[in-house]
Amino acid sequence: MPKISGRSLIEHRDNTRRALFDSLSTLMSERGFENVSISDLAEHSGIRRTTIYNHFTDKEDILIAYVESEMSKYLSNTKAMLARADNSIDKLRFYVRSQLLAERSYLMAPGPPLKDVISPDTGMKLAGHIKQISDLLRSILTRAIDNGTIPDQNIRVSIQLINGTLTGRRVPRSEPERTEFFHSTERFVIQALGAKLPENPTDIGPIPPCK
Repeated sequence: MPKISGRSLIEHRDNTRRALFDSLSTLMSERGFENVSISDLAEHSGIRRTTIYNHFTDKEDILIAYVESEMSKYLSNTKAMLARADNSIDKLRFYVRSQLLAERSYLMAPGPPLKDVISPDTGMKLAGHIKQISDLLRSILTRAIDNGTIPDQNIRVSIQLINGTLTGRRVPRSEPERTEFFHSTERFVIQALGAKLPENPTDIGPIPPCK
């Protein structure tokens, strides 16, 4: 079992939370959220149950904190990508890439959909965090309509269709299939929005390899 340590109380707290998040992600991917208990998390992470309850009230509380942490990292990384884009087409390409790179085990876990095995209150909190993704895409689409890159359209519906296409998608891990999958998905989304593909698209960098 890993030993949780830290040079300060804050560092110790952060290490404990990270270990629990890693264990939750791993166990969810193996058996689904409904089949993961606090005891399972304690055994997998090496953190005592009493210590876990010093940080969280129950496993749904851990899930909320985990999703919040993942969402914060996702938004930070995506905004950094978007800052490198000079036009709306490239912003859409970066958005597609960011979504496909996001590994959200809580959306791809085996068993029933997550929304069916959590309380309504937890569901609302998770939806609030995930809404940040839609808000980010909304800003990209609004700008693209304003500058004539894509035709005027129902942005709410477009967001649902795009995120439905991208979220939780299993991406090839080996090349050249991986890069072609990314590029094909970029073209699909851009064309679906009614944009014209540039003859010589900007080189926005290579597709990162699997972790």
